[in-house]
Amino acid sequence: MSNNIKRTVDTTINALNAWDYDALVSVRADGFKFQGLPRSLNMPEMDDQAFRDHWFNFMTPNLKNFKIEPVMQMQDPMTLRCTVYSRVSAILPGNKTFKDYEIVQMFTLNETGEKVLRLDEFFDSKVFMEMSSVLEGNK
Repeated sequence: MSNNIKRTVDTTINALNAWDYDALVSVRADGFKFQGLPRSLNMPEMDDQAFRDHWFNFMTPNLKNFKIEPVMQMQDPMTLRCTVYSRVSAILPGNKTFKDYEIVQMFTLNETGEKVLRLDEFFDSKVFMEMSSVLEGNK
């Protein structure tokens, strides 16, 4: 089970780093949900279609040299969950570079550990607001 969980989580992170949407959704279960946290950022929960729109309309056009570098991964095969603490870097419009932006991704997986049911992602709120400001200024 642990091997399946690790493979699924690694596939997700590698797909995000490669901007490979097909690989990303290949390890998602039907009914997948994504939630950006903390809730104070007012990010709505996204289903597969909403995430797809976010991917193609926001992420890929605005974030260049996007890279997630996992620092620590903790798996719980009993509850089918995995938490990953990572540092993220990206270049936004106007060549504004963000480095060592921190995220915590909390994966909930199906009974085999081969599909992601849910991904809750905690963002560094301060950096998230700075990035949002840069993006708003470049519209």
